[in-house]
Amino acid sequence: MSNYLKKAKELQCFSGFDVKDYSLSNNNISDELGTLPAITLEKVLELASIYPDYKYEKLTDALQKNFNIENIIYGSGSEDLIVRINLILKQIGPICILYPNFYRIMETAGPHIKIFAEYNKQSQFIDIETVKKHLDGSNKIRSLWITNPNPMIGKVFYKNDLIKMIKDHYNILFIIDESAIDFIKNSESFSLLDLSQQVENLIVLRSFSKLFGLAGLRIGFATGKSRFLRDVNKIGPTFPLSTIAEYFAINILAKKELVSQICEKIEKNKNIIRRLLEKNPNIYFSESITNCLFFGSNQLDIFEEFLKLGIISLKLNETEGIKEKNFVRITIHSSEKSFNNLFISLSKFIN
Repeated sequence: MSNYLKKAKELQCFSGFDVKDYSLSNNNISDELGTLPAITLEKVLELASIYPDYKYEKLTDALQKNFNIENIIYGSGSEDLIVRINLILKQIGPICILYPNFYRIMETAGPHIKIFAEYNKQSQFIDIETVKKHLDGSNKIRSLWITNPNPMIGKVFYKNDLIKMIKDHYNILFIIDESAIDFIKNSESFSLLDLSQQVENLIVLRSFSKLFGLAGLRIGFATGKSRFLRDVNKIGPTFPLSTIAEYFAINILAKKELVSQICEKIEKNKNIIRRLLEKNPNIYFSESITNCLFFGSNQLDIFEEFLKLGIISLKLNETEGIKEKNFVRITIHSSEKSFNNLFISLSKFIN
């Protein structure tokens, strides 16, 4: 899978007209929610003048209290953790990846074993039976990457199904990327953060890039009881978390009530956009539990049609593991400005 971030930038630069990117899965924060803590220029300069605290004691304390977890390691975004984890996994044995998935996981894994997720367009959930059959039928698999919820299909696993599979296959290291899980209402009903503190064969990744729209600050962390985490931490982050990034992360963790506000706003905007698109009988949808809409058409090249209107969607029908025709993903933001731009453009498409 290619770098769709790079492709979006190329489209913005060379399309010849104003385009807006709705292809990436991270949220665009709305100003009225006041999600980001207020910060003065003086405070920015003060933080910028301080070297990072390589132990991240204040951030670690905030995460431990917020999620009731121990053994936390950090990365310059979850992407940095993915790179470092795969460096070590390749030394252990063949890496297994559940497709479709985030391109950086595949890109940094080298030659790997592929398992393809089975799902029904009418359901928000992924079938776990196919995954278990592969694990039961192979003695080569030593590790398995799962992104939950899956950003390329918008679906999630039932928590109890994942728990049973992980406990039954204690000889396999499961790495669960939960970067997008905050978009789900009652996310604790799906997250495996609690299980990661109990078993040795599970690592969970989280990010501040998605719901909070802080992709540029590069804040990611991983947790688990596994001794494997210590080996990853020995490599160390490619770049340390800046004091400014740590400041924002700590302050955001203190604003728990805003998470549900953001999710509710996204869900409202998502329903409005879906109802608008449903007016076109040539469009079919695949159910999504995330902040993204997934849809396709047997008649229209939706990606090209949207591009004419200045909308960059994520073209998915060329993605390995997706069978739908002319299939795209658009991200719905909590930002009123972003939502209004999308609604106006799509209204032209429908008309």
